[in-house]
Amino acid sequence: MASFEDLQARHMMQCWSRQADYRPIPVERTEGCWIHTTDGRRIFDLRSAHECINLGFNHPKVLAAMQRQMAQAVYVTDDFATQPTALLAQRLAEVTPGSANKRVYFAQSGAGAVEAAIKGARQYQYHRVFRGDSPGIDAPHQYPYPYKIISRYRSWHGATAGAASVGGDPRRWFQDPLTVPGVVFAPEVNAYRSPFGPGTDAVEAGLHYLDYIIEQEGGSNKVAAMIIEPVVGSNGIIPPPPGYLQRVAALCEKWNLLLIADETMTGMGRTGKLLAVEYAGIEPDIIVMGKALGAYCPLTATVFSERVSEAFNDQIFGHGQSYSGHALGAAAALASLEVLLDDGVLETVSEKGDTLGRALKRMTKRHACVGDVRGLGLFWTVELVSDVQNKTPVRRATEKYDHTIIKDLAAFLLEEKGIYVPSDKFGLWVVPPLIVTHEEIDFIVQAMDDALDLADRALGY
Repeated sequence: MASFEDLQARHMMQCWSRQADYRPIPVERTEGCWIHTTDGRRIFDLRSAHECINLGFNHPKVLAAMQRQMAQAVYVTDDFATQPTALLAQRLAEVTPGSANKRVYFAQSGAGAVEAAIKGARQYQYHRVFRGDSPGIDAPHQYPYPYKIISRYRSWHGATAGAASVGGDPRRWFQDPLTVPGVVFAPEVNAYRSPFGPGTDAVEAGLHYLDYIIEQEGGSNKVAAMIIEPVVGSNGIIPPPPGYLQRVAALCEKWNLLLIADETMTGMGRTGKLLAVEYAGIEPDIIVMGKALGAYCPLTATVFSERVSEAFNDQIFGHGQSYSGHALGAAAALASLEVLLDDGVLETVSEKGDTLGRALKRMTKRHACVGDVRGLGLFWTVELVSDVQNKTPVRRATEKYDHTIIKDLAAFLLEEKGIYVPSDKFGLWVVPPLIVTHEEIDFIVQAMDDALDLADRALGY
């Protein structure tokens, strides 16, 4: 009889991978930050299970809440109400920036929540124009209402049609030329590798160019919203420079655009605050939360501000999915928020993140292959270069699925050090569960040190 890992390899489609290469590792159980395999290995999950398991595996309080809910109501349609779904919507409305008079749409994936954000933004602008709230049309009626979405290169917002179309990631190319129309890309702001050159002038240039893009795309007459990751995730963990997010929010206000903050990766305490936008003190019009929100259940949320949600009081919200507001997922999310906010886990993230960041920077100083070390909270990356002076990356955007040294280092860390990191990123991913201990941080850094020795030799330093 075939083993279950062989059955999975034979019959399951692995995401973003060549299926002939699929070799899943058989798991016996999980606990805390660790995965235990059927052959007796103990593997530290340094990507927090696609950044979904912020509280680690099998947290007893979350599991207990799920068990209680399973004995009551697992799922009903939104024609009915369940206590955890109602309480979670209320709590998310209260803990996110701005007025508590918000509405929340629940999905099952970050991409699904982004789809709701895009549709909600476009529908809001449609209602604004045709209710007569528009200050006037300043260009020919080439399209009857603001519909364009401004996104940024080196962003990622999910794999469904609309979400992938606003992704500035090579994975969008799989969908070309059938991407959803009405998306325009601006450059990201990256202190280490800016398309506008080095220094603070690059930030000003980027913001000036963003303003220019909005105007040239039709301004408030044609542009509905801008979507951002407050800290760029998959494409390099790029925190914004000081003041940048505030300036983006100001541009959105200037042009009457909605600001969508995609906190799928950065939410639920990953950066040291519940949401990364809290560092900037801004109030997005729409906030997307996902991944770690539902802990062990696929549950995500699109939080609409009071001014946006009010537009749908007498208008149809034209979006929906089965399982929206899933009671079991909502119970898990409520328990996760309680652990994070009320049991003190969030309070430890910044201190652990500072410890991890300092240790990574000290350690990487002796490795010539390291171009940059950056992060926030427990969200870090080590960017590798083949030429330090020219900042030549070991993996370019056009090489995302090519075999590079990053894949070799991921294999080394897994096989030799018992640490799992993704092999398809643009650097080494250092994203442990928020419950990571200081001893485990020491273990991670030492393993990274050994991996970078291997990289230095392979790159000829």
